[in-house]
Amino acid sequence: MAACNADGDLDSANIEAAVAQLCRDYWPPLYSFVRRRGFSPADAQDLVQGFFTHFLQDKIYAQADSARGKFRTFLLASLKNYIVDIWHRENTQKRGGGHEFVVLDEEIGAVEKLYQDETVVILEEERHYERRWATTLVTRALERLRADFSGESKAKIFEELKPFVAGGTRLPRQEESAERLAMPIDTLRSHLSRMRARYRALLREEVARTIGFADDVDEELHHLSQILITAS
Repeated sequence: MAACNADGDLDSANIEAAVAQLCRDYWPPLYSFVRRRGFSPADAQDLVQGFFTHFLQDKIYAQADSARGKFRTFLLASLKNYIVDIWHRENTQKRGGGHEFVVLDEEIGAVEKLYQDETVVILEEERHYERRWATTLVTRALERLRADFSGESKAKIFEELKPFVAGGTRLPRQEESAERLAMPIDTLRSHLSRMRARYRALLREEVARTIGFADDVDEELHHLSQILITAS
């Protein structure tokens, strides 16, 4: 993901450049996650931008441990911690300058119910974050594939065959697509085979570009596929 120095190791400048690129790649899913927490578009933008600045300047990424999980999971956990820290810092004075208060016994049940409901919401937010991550990579791979089909005739082939490449339900029959393109079915299937191979290669590149240094590309590809299957 990043260039190495003469000894074959990743140097500091290249690591920081690679992490900065990761931050740009993860902007959409993290922004979406913050918005689902109820923040306004402007506040969500400020929070995500502030988080990335903090993540890079304080080298939070150096704390990532591949044995504890994937980079995308570490990134989300870091964002959550950042949001909590910001909220705590900005609201301490509003809560009485840090003084403690007592929760009455009769209020504990209601508080616990809120906690349980929030846990369900958070789990759904995390699933949405992963779906957003997956769909972002798929969209980028498809856009790169589209660029391979410049020109009116090639663009028509791409648009007709795109559903078969991206997958999904209620796909048209290949014979119908061949008829619309005025080409033999064998020719269409030949185009489709090449498009699928190119798409898989592009998607692999996108996944490789958005994972941590120690993460496994094939494992992430499998995880991405599972996310897309469950989301369909």
